[in-house]
Amino acid sequence: MDRAAIEAFEREHHYTLPESYIEFLLISDNNPQAYCKSYGDISLCSLEELPEERALHEMDQYCPEYIAIGYGGGGEVLIMKQERDSNTLIVTSGGALLSKFITPEYCKFFNDFFAGWAARRCPAHEINSMYD
Repeated sequence: MDRAAIEAFEREHHYTLPESYIEFLLISDNNPQAYCKSYGDISLCSLEELPEERALHEMDQYCPEYIAIGYGGGGEVLIMKQERDSNTLIVTSGGALLSKFITPEYCKFFNDFFAGWAARRCPAHEINSMYD
């Protein structure tokens, strides 16, 4: 996995991935499950899984400015704003994926999530504490 492959993917799918997520994909060699050994029911997507997640949640229709990058075991969807400088991971219910509901009232926001968490090889106790 290299930056050129990610750029080609973005052009093909008309995505703008956040730089923090791109860095995570590069660090993990596009294999989040192998890189993050243990983090409960959270699953993060490889590059190839992003279009499937987007289609599954009908994001083009309901919240086109976001990208689904993973999910939790309790029906949560992990999303990020489709902006290069976005550093915030947003955790929301799969049923609340409407742009107007992606607010602190309905979601949890985690600033600089990938910069810290991924750099520490995804410690399980940190991701599990998201739901405390």
